[in-house]
Amino acid sequence: MDWTGRARLAAFLILGGATPALAQDAPPPVEGGAPPDEAPPGEPSPSEAEATRAREEADMAAALQQAEGPAAGVETARAPASEGTGATASSRGLSNLLNPAISGNGLLLAGYSSRDEEDAVEERADLETGLSIQELEVALSAIIDPFLRADMVLTASAEEIGFEEAYVTTLEIPHLAVRGGLIKAAVGRHNILHSHAFPFLTGPLPWRALLGPEGLAAPGVSVDLLIPLPWYTELNLQVLDDHFGEPWAILANQTPDDPDTEIDESLDRRALEDLAYVAHLKTLFDLSASTTLEVGATVVGGRNAFDGWTSLVAGDMTVKWRPVAAARYTSFDWQTEVLWLDRGHAPGEDPIGGAHTHLRYQFAQQWWVQGRGAVLGIPGSKDERVWRGEALAAFVPDEFSALRLQYGLERAQAEGASFVHDVFLQVIFSMGPHPAHAY
Repeated sequence: MDWTGRARLAAFLILGGATPALAQDAPPPVEGGAPPDEAPPGEPSPSEAEATRAREEADMAAALQQAEGPAAGVETARAPASEGTGATASSRGLSNLLNPAISGNGLLLAGYSSRDEEDAVEERADLETGLSIQELEVALSAIIDPFLRADMVLTASAEEIGFEEAYVTTLEIPHLAVRGGLIKAAVGRHNILHSHAFPFLTGPLPWRALLGPEGLAAPGVSVDLLIPLPWYTELNLQVLDDHFGEPWAILANQTPDDPDTEIDESLDRRALEDLAYVAHLKTLFDLSASTTLEVGATVVGGRNAFDGWTSLVAGDMTVKWRPVAAARYTSFDWQTEVLWLDRGHAPGEDPIGGAHTHLRYQFAQQWWVQGRGAVLGIPGSKDERVWRGEALAAFVPDEFSALRLQYGLERAQAEGASFVHDVFLQVIFSMGPHPAHAY
């Protein structure tokens, strides 16, 4: 409150405290004068004076609250829309009290890639020469009532727009959380991330090639159970229906039909009641006051389009170091994931796998350097393997923006394959109260 507001408050207190004393010391009315409840002609009655004083006190309180409200972070009072009717902005449906928390993220890309467009594999060629909007995201979150929370994430790119996630989560159930709606499959560490939270500009090479560029997400039910052990242990069980929207790459038949044969190679033999099942277990250990180790394992299963059973097994390990005395200025992360996929009865397909590992080092409050290596095609023959390496430098002024420069080098071991080089600059910006990401 500034000195003007303080002076007005002091004057109000002095006058407010003196008025009762003056009223008590006032002499009784002279004989033949006006009755006690009436005022002499031309002067307001006591009831009118009290009403006037009440209005002045209300105006003074509103003025003082408005003077100090912005400094104290308090919302100022608003006058009624029409006096005597009690109508306010809230009663007319214009209140912000029930609105959800809204946030937005944007990813802008600019760069060059030497990849031949004619030879590009769609799942791997998601960095194209030029300027582009990689993704725009709008997230809404709200506590529905004491029992439910709702989250919705809407994403858009140059090609499409749609919901990435939309679900409700139970609250206040000890050791248990149940989610229902459009959710991401809990496959390892990477699949649950949104694009703006990727450690690098794109997902790891094996994940993009085997799970698809968008990863695995579908309508379903997810149960998170906190197991009571001396160390942190969480079990996540999911039942998902990938018939909604684009079918999962690990379950769908992506073989084109050959017109020279009598059978339809593109036939999908799955029924609508065929679902996908996911189980993920993770444990977290405190190695020291500054270091943690997380280990996880994932199993995914479901009937595929070839009337067989798809099995996916993945494992992940994450080590994080944050010195207690300098957590804002230096840190180190090491993360490794492996994945193995077997699409039973898929013609001409053998089980295939991949792995990636990355290091990230923060050497100043706003600067990071990172490196990642990935391989696709293990344990198959060497001629079918693809290798990729990436180096990234990031300038992160605060939680709402980042500037990242990445160089990538990719090479297939097939005869005649050439190196692919790409250099890209990414700008990330965020608006609003975006919730914290998973640890």
